[in-house]
Amino acid sequence: MMKPVLEGRVLQALDLQPGDRVLEIGTGSGFLTACLAGLAAEVVSVDIHADFTEAAGRRLQAAGVTNARLHTGEAVLGWQPDGLFDAVVATGAVAETPARWLGWLKPGGRLLVIRGASPVQQAVLIVHEGEGRQREESLFETDLPYLAHAAPSPRFVF
Repeated sequence: MMKPVLEGRVLQALDLQPGDRVLEIGTGSGFLTACLAGLAAEVVSVDIHADFTEAAGRRLQAAGVTNARLHTGEAVLGWQPDGLFDAVVATGAVAETPARWLGWLKPGGRLLVIRGASPVQQAVLIVHEGEGRQREESLFETDLPYLAHAAPSPRFVF
């Protein structure tokens, strides 16, 4: 789970617009989901843990959030969304950016990932420029737990 200061930096970097469709990978408590829903037209959020999506769903309903849909699934390897997004944000770290996530972006869409080897990971904003091209911008250093199936492969160490 991200700390609130990190969530604020993520929201700022995504530069969400009122008409945006957003995918959140890692629902967690639903706090960031609610923040995203306040800035965008629609939020789709997926988490591997059913208890997280169920609890977050109750919290969002109690808060009156109506433009967020929650799914239980594994987004690194298995789950597939029902369309393309203006923005995608992963709330846990990945060793490498999953190529399939880039395919979920509309032209001009933004993907924000925390990538690299702990304890020095980079928040990276990737903009899909169309025709298989993307532009990357390293935003800041941080350290987050890895998403399921997204940790680096074990390495041999003396």
